[in-house]
Amino acid sequence: MKRIKAIAGKVWRYDAVHAAAYSILLTMVIEALNKRSLIGLVTIFTNPIVFFYNALIVMVFMSAALLVRRKMFVYCMVSTVWLALAVTNFVVLCSRKTPFTAMDIFLIEDAVKVIPIYLNVFQMILIAAGAAAVIGALVVLWIKGPKQEIGDSKKKFYVIGSLQVCILIIALYIVTWILTSVGIMGTYFGNLAQSYKKYGFVYCFSTSVVNRGISKSEEYSQEYIDELKQRIDENGENVINTEDTPNIIFLQLESFFDPKTVKGVKFSENPIPNFDRLKYGFTSGYLSVPCFGAGTANTEFEVQTGINLDDFGPGEYPYKTVLQSAICESTAYDLMGLGYSTHALHNNDATFYNRYKVFSHLGYETFTSIEYMNGYETTPTGWAKDNILTSEIEKILNSTDGSDYIYTISVQGHGDYPSAMPEGYVPQITVSDFFAEEERASFEYYVNQIKEMDTFIGQLTDYLSERSEKTILVMYGDHLPTFSFTDDRLISNDIYKTQYVMWSNFEMEKKKVDLEAFQLSAYVLKRLNISQGYIMKFHQQQYNTKDYLKNLKILEYDILYGEHDIYNGENPYKETDLKMGIDDITVANVYNYKDYFCIEGTNFNDFSTVLVNDKEYSCEVINDTLIRVPKAQVKNYDVVAVAQRGTDKIELSRVTYAVTLNGG
Repeated sequence: MKRIKAIAGKVWRYDAVHAAAYSILLTMVIEALNKRSLIGLVTIFTNPIVFFYNALIVMVFMSAALLVRRKMFVYCMVSTVWLALAVTNFVVLCSRKTPFTAMDIFLIEDAVKVIPIYLNVFQMILIAAGAAAVIGALVVLWIKGPKQEIGDSKKKFYVIGSLQVCILIIALYIVTWILTSVGIMGTYFGNLAQSYKKYGFVYCFSTSVVNRGISKSEEYSQEYIDELKQRIDENGENVINTEDTPNIIFLQLESFFDPKTVKGVKFSENPIPNFDRLKYGFTSGYLSVPCFGAGTANTEFEVQTGINLDDFGPGEYPYKTVLQSAICESTAYDLMGLGYSTHALHNNDATFYNRYKVFSHLGYETFTSIEYMNGYETTPTGWAKDNILTSEIEKILNSTDGSDYIYTISVQGHGDYPSAMPEGYVPQITVSDFFAEEERASFEYYVNQIKEMDTFIGQLTDYLSERSEKTILVMYGDHLPTFSFTDDRLISNDIYKTQYVMWSNFEMEKKKVDLEAFQLSAYVLKRLNISQGYIMKFHQQQYNTKDYLKNLKILEYDILYGEHDIYNGENPYKETDLKMGIDDITVANVYNYKDYFCIEGTNFNDFSTVLVNDKEYSCEVINDTLIRVPKAQVKNYDVVAVAQRGTDKIELSRVTYAVTLNGG
């Protein structure tokens, strides 16, 4: 028995050779998954410095085995975690073009909502069963697995182990400093997908864990900000008469771009005739966006705030991090200061990307999400069609007497796009000569969806043309759709470029201007002679200066993470009391009838739920003024509530009614 234990201890004893071998093999598999090809297995030969650096990071994690007796368990646990992350990245890249980062963990709630769109029930069961099997195997390994015998040298075992771990960590720090200093490993990931391929999954994912937010510049100080502020203030403000300010509507179109800009593709008819007509008749240009294939919230973050997402850590979603607590200067706050009413509008769940929380930190007074809409249609894949937005915009414009700022986010063009036409769906447009035949049907489906979005654009501009109020409508795509586009496949030669149009129902000079997404709002306001807020004024005044991007980053840091020196030390913007929906949901009467009770009121819809004394009851929404609750009765002094809840059951608002029966 002693001989068996001695052999087991020798076999599982940690040494540099074993750790290096395990780390190299694991890194080879990870890179094969990262590159979605067996080519990843030979990265050790094609890019040895990057490969061995990634293996060194893995080895540091493996070194945890130095501190425990169950070494095999540590090896397997570390391997399982890294393989799980690599497989997740592999799966994510099947449905979007942006790799998996640590920031995606913050989006887990949103990911759960859309899983049924990307995975069928069998696939979900298979994944769950696989995860359960792996966890079970690790539990068995912990209980039954071999343990190293250390005898009476327990103290020596831990001292030597700790020393070795420290040496590896120091070595990793030194190697990282050297490789980043000479430029072999990058610290800025402008194109996240290319960075993962170039620098390796392990390094890039690890960077996304430790590199968050906007880093503090060595030049950041009160004196530096004061000087920057002085330069901005010297140009003064140029604000037009607030009684003549037009309505300003931004329309962010989900995954929208001109498919005719894909080289060589043919269409049975023009998919976007309305957008083309507006593009050639009004101010327009290319819009450089921070994401490709996914990341809607990051484009809208740039557009609303004027903040450059490149200054954040790789893959970060500010909606899920800093804006959970920070109040940020934005176009909405700037226009609110001029007397505008500020509104957000989105025909999808309010909780997606935490918009129902974040929009109160961006200056919106109302937010109308799909939970407050009636009569919308859906696509074959379940997304709400955009044509509902015309009536919702009309409702918002009619709700106020003054000028309105409406930030609208569409959803119809959202992926995933089916690999075959859904049963019963007849496409209006056919596509030929698409460069990737395996994606042709999916692309054809997508093209037909944006054809409908283009029809909506025409309907919206027709409606706004008939209104007597001056209105400007800024339309743009948030990112390209999830197809295998590369720069050379596009006329724009850039997968991070969409297009924008600045339409108006009054005379404005037509210009051709290419912009960054974080410059768009400042440019629009400048065209209207509106200069408000330090971020917007900075863009309007400093965009062509030598230190433009450097100073922008320093200003961003001060606003989101610093001492608010630009505002003399105190953030002037306060969280708004965000109202969900435009029309009030009311309860006018509650009464028993036969074996059920009824609720009469206004603006009910399919997202309305009923609670009696905080207990939820199943209900049937008969129409927007009547709800029926079967097999239940109310009694005097019961408190009946009608709450709006999305598919995730998070309550967005509620209205209550105290029951009084028969005058009791």
